[in-house]
Amino acid sequence: MAAVVIDAGSKLLKAGLASPDQDPSLILPTKMKRVVEDDDGADASMIEEVTGDPVVREFIMDWNAMDDLLRHVLYTNLGWADGGGLILFTDPLFTPKAVGEQLVH
Repeated sequence: MAAVVIDAGSKLLKAGLASPDQDPSLILPTKMKRVVEDDDGADASMIEEVTGDPVVREFIMDWNAMDDLLRHVLYTNLGWADGGGLILFTDPLFTPKAVGEQLVH
């Protein structure tokens, strides 16, 4: 499978196969809704929806939410198999070197 390019901005996530002459095949908001259920098995009317932004000011602030978002993008929308593939993440312009190194550790 070809490499996937992901640009996770504060408001939109753009993703697609790495092709120089092609626009991203997927553009979606980064804001997510999670359903939080009580442990006591409450009925559906008692389920609480929590919204969150995994990316704030171009930096990933909630890694668990980002993991959920990437799984949805890669496996559901872009059709990755269990073996995965290569990913190229973009980073914001003028990102200090120290911050960029923290993202890969």
